[in-house]
Amino acid sequence: MVKPRKLISLCMIVKDEELHLPRCLTSVQGIVDEIIVVDTGSTDQTVAIAERYGARVVLAEWEHDFAKARNTGLALAQGDWILFLDADEELDTHTGKQLLAEACQPVQGLFLQIWNVTGANDDERGGTVHPVLRMFRNDDLVRFEGSIHEQIAASLLRRWPRAVFQLTDTKIIHYGYRQDIVTQKNKLQRNMELLERAVQKEPDNSFHQYNIGVEYLRAGMPSKALEAFRSARQQQGFEQLSYAHLVVKYEVRSLLSLSQWAEAADIARLGAAQFSDYPDLHHYHALALAQCGQLHAAVSSAAAALGIGAAPPQYHTEDGIGTYRTSYMLGRLKEVQLDTQGVVQAYIAALRFHPTLTPPLYRLCRYLRIAGEEARIASILAAQLACRSEEAVIKVAAIMSASGCLQAAKAWVSWHAVQLGSEAAEVLARWTKQAEHGAVKAEDEQQEEPGERYADLCERADRHLERLQLVLSPDTGMRQNVVPFVSPPAETFPVKALAMIRLLLPCEEGWRIRG
Repeated sequence: MVKPRKLISLCMIVKDEELHLPRCLTSVQGIVDEIIVVDTGSTDQTVAIAERYGARVVLAEWEHDFAKARNTGLALAQGDWILFLDADEELDTHTGKQLLAEACQPVQGLFLQIWNVTGANDDERGGTVHPVLRMFRNDDLVRFEGSIHEQIAASLLRRWPRAVFQLTDTKIIHYGYRQDIVTQKNKLQRNMELLERAVQKEPDNSFHQYNIGVEYLRAGMPSKALEAFRSARQQQGFEQLSYAHLVVKYEVRSLLSLSQWAEAADIARLGAAQFSDYPDLHHYHALALAQCGQLHAAVSSAAAALGIGAAPPQYHTEDGIGTYRTSYMLGRLKEVQLDTQGVVQAYIAALRFHPTLTPPLYRLCRYLRIAGEEARIASILAAQLACRSEEAVIKVAAIMSASGCLQAAKAWVSWHAVQLGSEAAEVLARWTKQAEHGAVKAEDEQQEEPGERYADLCERADRHLERLQLVLSPDTGMRQNVVPFVSPPAETFPVKALAMIRLLLPCEEGWRIRG
């Protein structure tokens, strides 16, 4: 009897991955035809778990060489295609099965979208996104290269000089950059040691310099990171590298971490000119300009990022840049300019991009309250947000109430009580009674966030905003009808006011909350 043809072989290397491996192997069921796991010394239940999923397990000694370990699995694979994953990754439920159709295309390699989850939980919001070559045709002459951050593209191109690569929508969710996992696995130290060896062997290798720069930045060593990124940028042929845009962005981020605002703005400006369709550089240019007090220029750069939208697929990006994160940053800038209409537009845009976000709604409510325009909140949100259930209405109302806008919350609830019908009206009426007695809390206040809670951040930022107005506005506090504030040139900007602007943009651009 002829054995059935194997289409896709999953090849993995693992060590002590009992916590993560089940999720990974579950995600490929019905997609791959065989699983080959190279175990490099597990002392937990990793091997037993792999065998339970039908994997062929190979025990191999760890030789501090990722390419060698991966090639051990490749030599045993029988599928037409090789898919490689790490144990702390999983194929996306909605797009994973598309690989079966993609494998029928006349191409040699497939790029999948990697979503790096960076938060404390498994929420993808705020992570990084980039395309990576993760599936390729199986051939005896195609093997991985590189002891760390191993690559396959060069080998594919030697085998097929006219190789065709296709970008897919299939998403891989990667949890390995979550701080708890990084700490648990001691990944930073392991990667650093391997990369330092690689740099010693090949000091002029841009890829090694870039990768060790990323590790330095993640380890909180921005000076060393900056040195590595600049070394990568000085190598011959840098502009042609597929990751050149990333080197420039991380150089800017290193400078921002070092509070070298003006130099960060300059590098970001040059990078944004070179990679004009890359929203991340426009976003970070806006951030650097804001830190320099150049608010109008910062607003223009943020608008440029929003004009591009989410990054084109050839770029490594961060979730929300060009969409909700940039809109949120623009709202913070508009707050500093005392531009009420701009504040409303920016925060509403952020909510449209990502309707479940609460920080833009908090900021919008708090700002309008301070501006003396609480009475407008309900009508603004009713015109811009569609809430079709009493649960959604109450969630928004609770945030209004937590922002000190109880009357606006009651008006919002009353309007929806009429729109949603009698059954919903009873639920909303009960909420209003509880709110009047101070017995309701916003969802964000009921569940403790890692680090500071959004409500605390907003309250502190409000105090800075009020102090900023005393420095820059001829009146004492905001007027009822706020006239957009025109910032003076950077060289005449009061030092005290500039310090407050920085406080208004905490944690990089006011989005990331850190303990």
